[in-house]
Amino acid sequence: MSTAARKDDSGLHALPKDGAGPRKQSKADVSRERVLEAAAKTFSERGYAGTTMRDIARAADLQAGSLYYHYPSKEVLIEAVIDKGIHNITNAVVNTIATLPPSTSYADRVRAAIHAHLRALLTYSTFASASRHLLAQVPVEVRRKHVLRREAYEEFWLGLLQSSRDAGETRDGVDLRLARTFILGGLNSALDWYRPEGKSIEELADQFAMMVEGGILTDRPD
Repeated sequence: MSTAARKDDSGLHALPKDGAGPRKQSKADVSRERVLEAAAKTFSERGYAGTTMRDIARAADLQAGSLYYHYPSKEVLIEAVIDKGIHNITNAVVNTIATLPPSTSYADRVRAAIHAHLRALLTYSTFASASRHLLAQVPVEVRRKHVLRREAYEEFWLGLLQSSRDAGETRDGVDLRLARTFILGGLNSALDWYRPEGKSIEELADQFAMMVEGGILTDRPD
């Protein structure tokens, strides 16, 4: 696609970017990741109330004491699991948009965000599924903090669509909040029906982007 000069950063102010670059994982980091993977899978299978710390330790092939070293309670652990679900997607999308040239059109930014969201969603599907399906089961304070993180991500998308409208790249009459719900709802639904033996993630993202471009965005001005 061709590009045109743009005046801002597509609403990147709505979410903080990670300041540090990639770093080598320590043994403790690797162990925590192992626990989180086991916890996400076990919580998804048994639910929050039906899962014990001993269940998770067994799934992670760890002694219960080692598990408590990393996560002192089940509440802390479920918060880490559902937070990772939104964190993976948020980082993928925000970092993808941040690497685009300032001249990138908003149609191309939306396309890139769709690809990044779907790729992260399905690559880390266990965490994304836990974040989506377990939220009603977790303690109130954990749910409250997660909702705030999710709302911040949704505001990022609203900023992106608003910038597209300001640049004349969104169809007249489109309700931006409904458009955001349509995009994110459609992408997130892939957790329920995606099968690796079907279309690739990138092919699916292309299909989503084509529908959004045809129904929400306009031909960009010269």
